[in-house]
Amino acid sequence: FILLGGWAQFAPQAYAQVTDQVMAKLKSKELIIVAGDVLPPQIDALKAGRSHAQVGQRPFEMGYRAPTVMIELIEGKKVADPVFTGLDECTAENVGTCLAK
Repeated sequence: FILLGGWAQFAPQAYAQVTDQVMAKLKSKELIIVAGDVLPPQIDALKAGRSHAQVGQRPFEMGYRAPTVMIELIEGKKVADPVFTGLDECTAENVGTCLAK
């Protein structure tokens, strides 16, 4: 099951109540949940076994690189299209180290 966006996990109590009903399937991996975003509520869900993978954008990297790209565009320089800032891919195995610094 893929959650397109992390919105479902932004209400941790409600998400826990829903996933409580399928925890046996989650533990046995009969049901796999992959969700978007790697913000604290999503990482907490992953650590609790309520998802199997979280994939998230890197908003800090986007904000850090945006001014440079804009200046290069204003100066008429070519920039990469698209500008890829990477993704964080978190699983139970790497949850402690998966987020970009």
